[in-house]
Amino acid sequence: MGKEAIETTPRNSVSADSETQRQKIQAEDVDRAEDVHVDGDQSKFSAILSILRKLVGVADVIDLRLSLPSQLLDPIPNLEYWNYMESPEHFVAIPESDDEIERMLAVLAWWFSKMLKHTGKVHKPFNSILGEQFFCRWEVPGSASGGAGDCSRREDTASSSITNVSLGTDEAGDKLQVEYITEQVSHHPPVSAFVYRCKQRGIEAVGMDHIKAKFTGLSATVATGTECKGIFVRLAQRDNETYRCTHPVGSIVGWLRGSLKVQMIESSYIVCAKTGLAAIIEFKEERWFSKDKGNVTGKVFRYDESAYGDQIASWRLKDIPKLCKVVATFGGNWDQRVNVQRSEQAERLLIDMAALKIADKVVKPLEEQGEKESRRVWNPVAAKMHQGKYGEASRIKRGIEEAQRALAAERKERGEEFVPALFKPSYSATGQPELLPSAPINL
Repeated sequence: MGKEAIETTPRNSVSADSETQRQKIQAEDVDRAEDVHVDGDQSKFSAILSILRKLVGVADVIDLRLSLPSQLLDPIPNLEYWNYMESPEHFVAIPESDDEIERMLAVLAWWFSKMLKHTGKVHKPFNSILGEQFFCRWEVPGSASGGAGDCSRREDTASSSITNVSLGTDEAGDKLQVEYITEQVSHHPPVSAFVYRCKQRGIEAVGMDHIKAKFTGLSATVATGTECKGIFVRLAQRDNETYRCTHPVGSIVGWLRGSLKVQMIESSYIVCAKTGLAAIIEFKEERWFSKDKGNVTGKVFRYDESAYGDQIASWRLKDIPKLCKVVATFGGNWDQRVNVQRSEQAERLLIDMAALKIADKVVKPLEEQGEKESRRVWNPVAAKMHQGKYGEASRIKRGIEEAQRALAAERKERGEEFVPALFKPSYSATGQPELLPSAPINL
C-alpha cells in the first residue's frame, strides 16, 4: 500500500470525530437561543424552523438533547404526553373474543387508536430527566353488553369505535383500571421503559421508547431507535398470547406552508407466534396536491413461525408468500376511518378515529407525588408558561437541566452507573422491561 496514508473518507464527508464536534457546536448554538421572542403560533413555528435549519444533516436530532427555549415547548412532560392509551377502552377489549382472528383485529384497532395524538397539532413536550417517573391510570366504564370480539354483534354494529366498543366489568362489577408506569432509564440515548396493565383483564403492554429524528429542510422524520423493539401486548387469560407491535415512521410535513402535520409512512407489523397470525400495515405517503382516497392498507394472514418468523420484519404487503393464507384485509385513512373485511364476510368498520376523544387520566395530586415524578419535576416551568412568563420559565428549566448535569458529573467521578428505581436492568436485549418486585409505584 506504500508509505503514504490513503484517505478513505469521501470528499463530501467528515470523520466521526469532526462530525461529533460539529454536532456539539450546533447543539451549543441552539442551547444559547433561550431568549427567543415568540408572538403566536406562526412566530413559534418560524423560531423552531430557524433552529432546525442549523441541524440539517445531523443523523439524530433527538440524541443531541437540545435545550429549547420554553417558548417553543408545550407545557407537558414527555413521559405523560408520549403514552399509548388515548383510548383505553380498545386496550381492555383485546382479550374478550374467543376467536383468535377477532383478537388480532382488536389489537389492530387499539394500535390505530394510540395514534390519535398525531391527528391534531404537533407538540414538543419537555425532555425527560434521567430517572424521571410518571404514574397514572384510566378508569374504563363498564358495560352489560357482550365481548368486543363477538363476531356477530360486531357485524351488526359495524364498529369498534369508542362509542360502540364493548368494555365489560370485572367480576365485582367495578370499573376497569388501566395503569401506566414509566421511567426514563437512559439520557444518552434518551430511552424510557413502560408498562400498561389491566389486572382485571389479565392484559399488559410493555416496551422501550427510543426515537430518533432527522430534519432534511422540507420534513422531519421520526422513527424508532435501536433500543425500541416494539410494544409487546400479553394476554394472560389467553395462554399468554403475545403480540409484538412495531411503530410506524412519522413524517412531519408542512414546513414550507407554515402548517405542520404528521403523516405516517413506510410499514409496520404485528405478529403473534402462539396463534400464527400476523398483520402488515402499509402507509401511503400523502401528497398535498393529490386527493388520495386512502392512506393505509393492510392484511392479516396466517404464517409458519419456524419458516417465516424472522422474515416478516422486512416484508411489505407484496412480499407475503402465497402459502400464507390471508384471513382479513383492511384499509382507509389512519387518521379518520379504517374498514376491515374478513374472508367471506361483509366489510365493516374497524375503527373511527374521528369519533375518538383522548381519555382523561387519573393522576395523584402534586403534594402526593415523589420528587422524580414528571408533574412534580416540571410543574414550576409549566406554571410560568401558563402565566406567559417565559423568561422565568426558561431560567427554571435551565436550573433543572444544570442540576442534572451536576448529578451526572458526580456519578462519573465516582464511577457509578445509573440504576433504575422501577425496572430490572435486563431490558436492553429483548426490549421487554420488567418491573422490580419492590418498585415504588405511586398510583
